[in-house]
Amino acid sequence: MSESERCLFIFAGEHSGDLCGAQLLKALHKSQPGLSVHGVGGPNMRASGMQCFLQMEQFQVMGYSDVLRSLPRLWKLFQSTLEYILQLQPQVVVLIDYPGFNLRLAKALRKRGFKHKIVQYVCPTVWAHGRKRIEQMRQNLDLLLTIFPFEPPYFAHTSLPVHYAGNPVMEAIDRHAYDADWQREIGLEKTGELIALFPGSRQSELKHHIPIQLAAAEMLKRDQPSLQCGISLVKEELRSFMLQQLAGSKLVLGKDIFLVPKKYSYELMQASHTAIAKAGTVTLELALHQIPTVVMFHITWLNRLVLKHLVRLNLPHYSIVNILFNQRVFPELMEQKVTSHSLYAQVQHMHASSALRQACISQCAQLRPLLETDVAGEKIPAASTCAAQAIGRLWTA
Repeated sequence: MSESERCLFIFAGEHSGDLCGAQLLKALHKSQPGLSVHGVGGPNMRASGMQCFLQMEQFQVMGYSDVLRSLPRLWKLFQSTLEYILQLQPQVVVLIDYPGFNLRLAKALRKRGFKHKIVQYVCPTVWAHGRKRIEQMRQNLDLLLTIFPFEPPYFAHTSLPVHYAGNPVMEAIDRHAYDADWQREIGLEKTGELIALFPGSRQSELKHHIPIQLAAAEMLKRDQPSLQCGISLVKEELRSFMLQQLAGSKLVLGKDIFLVPKKYSYELMQASHTAIAKAGTVTLELALHQIPTVVMFHITWLNRLVLKHLVRLNLPHYSIVNILFNQRVFPELMEQKVTSHSLYAQVQHMHASSALRQACISQCAQLRPLLETDVAGEKIPAASTCAAQAIGRLWTA
């Protein structure tokens, strides 16, 4: 097989996809030396030696209202990406998550006569909404790699090859080198139990979540004066905005509350007694660290309208941890139920009740065995290795 034939295009349109893509590329380069990789990605994928066509940051949007505002820009990026792939003619195209964009891209490639392999890595949430996507994926994809073990059965009635590849979050945690000096480096002299606050990664999220989380933390501090808080700073460029938000709080920065950089997120989780987190991947990370957590998510009126009437989202649970176990492991506060007082009440109960805490921790301890076995009950390798093996087989198929 010639070098020109061993060409791959990979696409990631958001931060989680960039992390997942970087792990995958390391595994692919290890198993297939000389592989030529082109694509769209963030800083982690760009550092892996990928020939970057466009940067991931150009594709990032938040919420349905932001998507509507960004449509003209996204359409131009879509067309540019489509034409680039058609000109490059890679043997394999790997599309990571970002389903609204990626499934349309796969369909457009097929419509334009693209004959090579197309892989979707991270399954769209067809178990929550959008069942019509199943047929679309069957028609346009050669392989679907899922990151949750309950997803493959949704495609059992189709001819689409679907493979549970393990969860990249678990792999990232396993590979993390925990820094024993992290508290000293941020000036935290731990004098009491620590509560971790995870308000989100975008300014549009932070402006809604931080005031509510801080107000709840102030009430908890009133009850337990020795309590300290660590608030996650996912992006350094958000520091000034975070400081503005903290300036109006009764919690004293550097004494009661501490800004924790992204590189110490796992250390913050590991050291925490209880956490408050925006719904998302962070809840899975907290569960794998066995930290009792209260999950919250505030959405705008427009996003609420879309979810209710267009997407028709109807789930008994919204946190992925609760969905995996099909029961309430982490308390959830969503939509209009998110207030500082309701959040305080849930966290206070979780924080103070040893029986409730232990039940939550015991349930979280069962998450790792759940994620590291496939549908047949067999233990699988790390997610990136498993995904790279499945993709590698496409060159010989």
